[in-house]
Amino acid sequence: MRILFVLFVSLWAAGSAVGAWFKKADWLAAVTYHQLEDAVYLDTTGELPPQVRTVGRADANVVAFELADLRINPPIYTMAPRDGVVNDIRLEGFEERGRYRVVVTVETTKPFKYELERRQLEGDVSQVVLRFTDVDVKRSLPDVAGKAPLYARPAKDTQVVAFVPYHTFVDVYDYAKGMYLVKTPDGTLGWVRGKNLKVKGENPFLEEVERPPPVGFRDGIVAAARKYLGAPYAWGGTSPDGFDCSGLVQTVFAENGFQLPRGAGDQYRRGRKISQRRMMPGDLVFFRTYTSGPSHVGIYVGDGKFIHAESSPRGVTVTPLRDPYWEARFLGPRTWLAD
Repeated sequence: MRILFVLFVSLWAAGSAVGAWFKKADWLAAVTYHQLEDAVYLDTTGELPPQVRTVGRADANVVAFELADLRINPPIYTMAPRDGVVNDIRLEGFEERGRYRVVVTVETTKPFKYELERRQLEGDVSQVVLRFTDVDVKRSLPDVAGKAPLYARPAKDTQVVAFVPYHTFVDVYDYAKGMYLVKTPDGTLGWVRGKNLKVKGENPFLEEVERPPPVGFRDGIVAAARKYLGAPYAWGGTSPDGFDCSGLVQTVFAENGFQLPRGAGDQYRRGRKISQRRMMPGDLVFFRTYTSGPSHVGIYVGDGKFIHAESSPRGVTVTPLRDPYWEARFLGPRTWLAD
């Protein structure tokens, strides 16, 4: 959908991580360039990120390094700060024989000294920081007149990654805590406050939610989900041409006459909490992947398994809850159905 809005430098990649049999590759969840801090931040899912390996470049004003066992979506992503210090940032993902890696190349206006730091953040997020240590270039503050801030996460006290002019058309992918995850025309993604966004037409994220009829409803949910097995993954997708995790859930429930919120966060917060031992087919199961809160959702189908739209070549698939990757990130179930 297209939405009227009000980044410069932010990349979000949601979904699950699927690697070779010997290693499940984590995701590059967010990239931000903090202009006044002279640093590039790369947030990754999972525990401490893999060892950073510097790769050779002849250019004195180019810093290039490689992150092993890490994936990005899309596979190539570029930024162009051009602020007098950093000209371009390029990220490129590679997959070779089941092994994943991301090469980060940062071109600067002239040679600067730098340091690379690896650190673990709160929740299931770790970070690699490229920091320039001898910058002597004077830069002015960003021009914010007639622009709205775009945030790295769905919270107003998190870092502002860019300012986007009002009356810019953007795509909307998710809703949480009164904020929308949007994608700008240049391919940048970030969270914007609801007051700075004007929806063109109906807003599916804010539709009223009604309780569904209980009779036979669970079987209908599972059957509707199973018919989409093998459908491809598409960030923001809500059709057989491509689903994301919450889009699949919303579509399946809508086919059974019931409208759920669009985002995984609201599907979690507005659902009724139940214990894992009381889960029944048709209940929802939630996971934390690229944030500390709910960022992935699936539909429980019984026998300890769930259907979900996985950001991998498998797309919509059935996975055991005891899969090591998902078991370590399991937040718990919620139900929207009568017992």
